[in-house]
Amino acid sequence: MSSTPVEVTRTGQHTFTATNPRGGEVTIGREDAPDAFTPGELLLAAIAACSAVTSENLLVRRLGEDAKVTVHADRTKVPEDKHKFASVQVSFDVDLSGVEDHGKLVDAMQRAIEKYCTVSRSVAEGTPIELSLPR
Repeated sequence: MSSTPVEVTRTGQHTFTATNPRGGEVTIGREDAPDAFTPGELLLAAIAACSAVTSENLLVRRLGEDAKVTVHADRTKVPEDKHKFASVQVSFDVDLSGVEDHGKLVDAMQRAIEKYCTVSRSVAEGTPIELSLPR
């Protein structure tokens, strides 16, 4: 088992709660479930968050501790299969106007994300999933 296990428990019709050992919780459900993320939205959030966390130190070092960083993630779906993402688009909303030669910062962010963002790398490289069902 992983060092960061996540457990998902059914809490109602089409709703589930994911928990981690540190007490974190998130509600998961279908698109019509109020106050819930769909599994696909969670994947997008994980990709955006991994990119943000991975590049945070670079941004804070150049912009200061109060740096405002928002990362957006969206997807396009495979036209013939609505249950599969064709691609994921990630974009940063951060003001780099005060950074001299911000191209170097952007290049460093890209290298860091490509090397250290576990979620993006796993999705892009196609991590196998080992499914264990009751027999």
